[in-house]
Amino acid sequence: MEPRIQYAKTIDGVDIAFATAGEGQPLLVVPTLPLSHVQAAWELLPHRYQPLAERYHLVWYDSRGSGLSDREAIDFSMDAMDAMVRDVVAVVESAGLTGFAMAATYGAVPIAVTYAAIHPEKISSLVLADGAVKPSDWNQNPVSVAEETLRSGDWTVYTETLARVLVGIENQERAARFAVYIRECVEPEQFDYRCLLRKLRNMFG
Repeated sequence: MEPRIQYAKTIDGVDIAFATAGEGQPLLVVPTLPLSHVQAAWELLPHRYQPLAERYHLVWYDSRGSGLSDREAIDFSMDAMDAMVRDVVAVVESAGLTGFAMAATYGAVPIAVTYAAIHPEKISSLVLADGAVKPSDWNQNPVSVAEETLRSGDWTVYTETLARVLVGIENQERAARFAVYIRECVEPEQFDYRCLLRKLRNMFG
């Protein structure tokens, strides 16, 4: 089974890449900003996406500014919630989804909840996890301070250090692959480690 990659255009003219695979009840996975790449995620995380595609009509997408979507649209702040919801609207309409389940974790939870509140008639169910993360918790954290300093340097060195040290992927081959995945997903100026660390640790253990 291979995903079918397509593009949707938002009402503000942003091209959003999305992928579909499988048959059955539709399930839309909202990406955690800004770490998303529809093709690379399918290949790097087969244990997450492929079992879902065996049970559902799975749809997932790259948020604006990341992955295969328009890299020029780079505002990931929560002030840009309307823009993030426009991404969802475009994918839902292009994929022809109705009566679908929506899954979101971490930073994607507010996007999913906002969309569901605006379009309750579209949603059959919501699956949400770990959506309450306060940025203020990280402001004085020594790890956060060190990460910010490291991120201002070489991007390749940063992503490799993130994978091996800050996230803690012990297998060196997997860590190297994940560092490449980060660089494929997003440009340095869009990347926010603080919003992603817990997600990555959950994914790789």
